Parts: sequence; C-alpha cells; structure tokens
Amino acid sequence: MKRITAAATVLMVASIVSLPVPGRPAEPVRLSLASGPIGAAWYSLGSSFVQVIQKRAPGIIITLEAGAAVKNVRVIAQKPNVIGFTNLDLAYDAIRGVGEFDKKLPLQALMAGHPSHAYLITLEDLGINSVEDLRGKAVSIGPPASGAETTARMVLGAHGMSYKDVKAKWLGTQETCDALRDRIIVGGFIFSGSPVPAVMELAVTHKLKIVPAGMYKGQPAPLDLIAWDTYLMANSQLPEGVGYSIVKALAENTQELVTHPSGAYWTLEKTARKMIVPRHPGAERYLREKGLLK
Repeated sequence: MKRITAAATVLMVASIVSLPVPGRPAEPVRLSLASGPIGAAWYSLGSSFVQVIQKRAPGIIITLEAGAAVKNVRVIAQKPNVIGFTNLDLAYDAIRGVGEFDKKLPLQALMAGHPSHAYLITLEDLGINSVEDLRGKAVSIGPPASGAETTARMVLGAHGMSYKDVKAKWLGTQETCDALRDRIIVGGFIFSGSPVPAVMELAVTHKLKIVPAGMYKGQPAPLDLIAWDTYLMANSQLPEGVGYSIVKALAENTQELVTHPSGAYWTLEKTARKMIVPRHPGAERYLREKGLLK
C-alpha cells in the first residue's frame, strides 16, 4: 500500500506541476526555416522571411537553416517544427511518393512564390562550350539532395553521360562560385531564383558564361531549362494557428521581403491560385478571411 500511495503522490505532484499557471505567458513556438545553400537566392530570401515572421508573428521564434530542395522536403516531413522552401515538382512528387521519394510524405503548402531556374555556369576562358566539354573535368553538381543535383543528373543523362564521366564535386552555390574563381572546377550546376547573389559577386571580377544545356537527345538548339515555382511548405502536423500566423505575417508585410528581388513574387494573389498540392489549413483560413478562397 505504501508503494501505491507513494506512486500516486508522485503522479499527482507531476500533474500539478504541469498545469498552466494563470497569468503566465504561453511558451513560444520554436521553428526553423530550411532555405537553400549559402549564396543562393533561397538563403537570402529566407533571411527576410525569418526576420518578418520573428517580428510580425507574436509567439513564434524562428531561425534560418541552410538547406536544399530535396533535403528540405525530407526534413519537413520528419519534423513538424520545420518549414521550408522547395520546388513545386518536388513537393508534388513527395506528396504522391514518387520520383525521389519512396513513400508519401505529409506536406502542405503555406505560400507560393518565385520561379527557380537551372544554370550551368563556367568562365569565358575555360573552354567549356557544351555539356560534352565537361568530360573528365572537375564539375560542381550542387549539394547532395538539391535541385541542382537533380538537374545535373538529368542534363548529363540527356547527353549520354553520368557522374562517372566527370569529376563530380558536391558543392553549394557559394562554394561553386569560389571554386570557379580559384579554377578548381571548370563548371557548375546551380538551381536558384534569379539573380543568384554568389554569381553576381563572381561576375564583378570574372567573365561568366552560361553553357547551353539541352536536355533531350537530338535537340538541335538549346531550350530554356524548366523553371519551377518555389513553395513554402510545412508538415501537416503544424498547428493551424501557427500556419495562419506565418501566412498573415508574410502576406501583410511583403514590402519587407524584397531584400532579394525574388521576394516580389510572394503575393497573396499567387498563393490563392489553384494548387496541385494541398494547402495548409492555416493558409486556407487566411485566404478565406481575405475573400480569395471559397
């Protein structure tokens, strides 16, 4: 009886300790935003997003993390306290469990924004005029699990090549530009919104070249690479009220998102367009309040 009484007493005390105290402010919600590699548009834009959310969404404490398109999707799916950027095609595949993903992931969209473009960049004097010229040479294919790496694999494959045909370097955006500057590599794949801060910095001191990167065999002339819109995604377990506060903060302070030009794309009107991925209920609630969703 003594043991039972003691255990019951401990449980009772623990319950009392865990009860909220009247007048005490609620604990802040702690989040992180997974952006892009340092030197990429997502990282620069993510800094603005974090500042706006931190300042305009009471009760939310948020930090910025470097990331990559595919990696971000997987992290968000595993951690409800992470929101982040990815591209629409990857979000769509992740929710369906196809392509890069072997199972369906619990993702929902908070907002839609700027397009990301694929680049294969080099320097004017390195003699790289086509994808085939990369054979046997050091090339940055982007960070692991990134949009750049996905693009690199696709482009090389379209030209009958693979990572075995180049000296592949898994470098982030800033690292790619630094390696080109130091002539450690002859070219690099970048997948980012425009303009790319690290590329702009490199262009100040070096003459850059964008290499035509046809993606289909027999293609006589280069096509512009596909551009996918960037989405701000959340785990489906992110509370509705938190998602609502994030969307409200960003949508009502868009003038503070233009520290990078791509910030101008993040409008409520664009978010309200028909989506092929599910919206977060917090985003739906805010759009309905604004009369943009039935």
